[in-house]
Amino acid sequence: MGRGQISTELLVLIGLMMLLLLPLLLYAYGKSNAAKEDIAVQKAEFAAQRLSSIADSVGYLGGAAAVVEEVEMPPNIRSINASGHDVVIEIDSSTGKKQIVKSSAFTLQPSGLEGITKAGTYFIQISALPAGSPAQVRMELK
Repeated sequence: MGRGQISTELLVLIGLMMLLLLPLLLYAYGKSNAAKEDIAVQKAEFAAQRLSSIADSVGYLGGAAAVVEEVEMPPNIRSINASGHDVVIEIDSSTGKKQIVKSSAFTLQPSGLEGITKAGTYFIQISALPAGSPAQVRMELK
């Protein structure tokens, strides 16, 4: 009879430990999802900042200046666009759609950027346009 009682008490003790451990595991899972989302937002901010700063560099150089930039896009990306002076990256998050906007000193002309709709590494050619054109810097997906 004593052996059965010890096994039952051990099973109850293990069950209680699992019951207390379950909320901790759920909390950790929720935090890991939030961390992944934060990393995606930071990657999008870095990509937008990098594209706008290179557009400024190429625009100031003028002439036939051009740079091909390797940019890593985060997961959950919805779209990327360059309108006016702004580079806009939209990503999906648990709270809805987020827009990351970085400005350039030059007017931007996008070409093919709408083709970026999923995570990955993309090559974008950023080139200066002639002084007479309304847009001064072109961003083209390669």
